[in-house]
Amino acid sequence: MGPEENFILKDHPRPNITELPGLYAELDALAERVEKVIRGLPNRLLDEEIIQFGEMSKSEFEQLVSKDPDVMIIAFTRVCGLSDREFSRLFGLRDVYKLRGSWHTDEEGRSIFARSVMSLLPKRMHIETFLYTFYKMWEEHQKRHRRAKYEDEVRAFFEAHGYDCKKITRPIEVNGAIPPKNPLVVMQVRTGVRKDLVKRAKEFSSEFDNSINAFPKAKFIVIFRVPLHELGRRDEIRQVIIEQRREKRPYDAVLFQDELENALKKLEEWGIPKTGVAMFAQDHP
Repeated sequence: MGPEENFILKDHPRPNITELPGLYAELDALAERVEKVIRGLPNRLLDEEIIQFGEMSKSEFEQLVSKDPDVMIIAFTRVCGLSDREFSRLFGLRDVYKLRGSWHTDEEGRSIFARSVMSLLPKRMHIETFLYTFYKMWEEHQKRHRRAKYEDEVRAFFEAHGYDCKKITRPIEVNGAIPPKNPLVVMQVRTGVRKDLVKRAKEFSSEFDNSINAFPKAKFIVIFRVPLHELGRRDEIRQVIIEQRREKRPYDAVLFQDELENALKKLEEWGIPKTGVAMFAQDHP
């Protein structure tokens, strides 16, 4: 492939670049690798920027993936629009992403992947459409993954300080519930940037309404992770989130990623028992 300035998606907008610069650097690198592999196709299979999937044999498809299975398996999986779970349910291929490490030795997995993907791909697809679809689908996948990872970090923080903090899904989904059964505190965790603030504020407010219905006596904490350079405007951001609850029951706390210590103070102020304290109270009435 040519120099970086020839990258086909170099002018593609990256909506969360200030929030997740590392994500887009990784995405660009992956998409460049995919483009390099596809541009190595013979003219019969790449005609005037059109990938001729309908003319590709199963063997040729496997050879294409073999040039860089680590990235091509991701690309074809995302372009097909199937999740890991759907690949397992529809085609019997469990943990499709693990195939990246065993592509050259797992003959059965390689064959199932080739057959299933080829049955889902269109006969013809412009190379830019293929790359753009992969880029956007993997972008959303990784954003969800990174948000989930931050939720894990928040729960781990409270667990480390003695609170039984878990994610629950019934009767509603709560990112952090203390304790998980009959919660006294519910937390919703989100990441975002200032330009999406109104949307995030509405999401928090809607989640609070649901929490009030499900757990009317519980305290509600908003935890909002923003890019480091936006923390200097925290008061402005916090006020927008609070204003969304005007004329409604207010939040019990609106905090940012560097203010979790303040949440501990709130828990103590509200008399929320720690795991050890709760167990002691049960054993010694």
